[in-house]
Amino acid sequence: MNPISKSEARQILKTNIAKLTEREDLEVAILKRLFPLLQGKSKIITYVPDLQFEVDVLPVVESSPLPKPTSFMEARHSAKWYFPKVGENFTLRFIRPFSFEKGPHGIFEPKGDEEISVDEADLILVPALGYHQNGTRLGRGGGYYDRILSSETVQKKTIGFSFSKFFPVPFITEGHDIKVGKMITEFQIHSFFD
Repeated sequence: MNPISKSEARQILKTNIAKLTEREDLEVAILKRLFPLLQGKSKIITYVPDLQFEVDVLPVVESSPLPKPTSFMEARHSAKWYFPKVGENFTLRFIRPFSFEKGPHGIFEPKGDEEISVDEADLILVPALGYHQNGTRLGRGGGYYDRILSSETVQKKTIGFSFSKFFPVPFITEGHDIKVGKMITEFQIHSFFD
């Protein structure tokens, strides 16, 4: 398949992910693969998913003050969880929430006093629309995660998620795009630095 532009890839993914059937079953399978990777981790950065386009990781977050959209996961991990908040100059800060509020992009963002850097985190769960075969992440186009996860050391502790039906995405990568350490589908865990 010929490589396509990022904007074209985003449009195709948004259209098709929204139509995905049996999505809850697929997400359960993905989270069952994720859960063992959380063991022994005490500080984890995660995200509030756009439930239309991104894999919902909140069911494994024990301390999330957001309502759980489903109760399909019996196991929840009791690490300290941190969520992204858009800061000045298009940067991301990661805060342990005591509550949430809508941010400038309409996404729930944490309210809290405890902050963590990506270097301090044991694991970083990242949202995406899709992934290139080499592990390069295709986000929404704002570059927030590309900027903050630019070091290879940090990238090695990132985990992304995709539905196998939409992996890989043959988009044209750019030098500033980041790779994830691992990417999980309902069928397997792909490792990109091992």
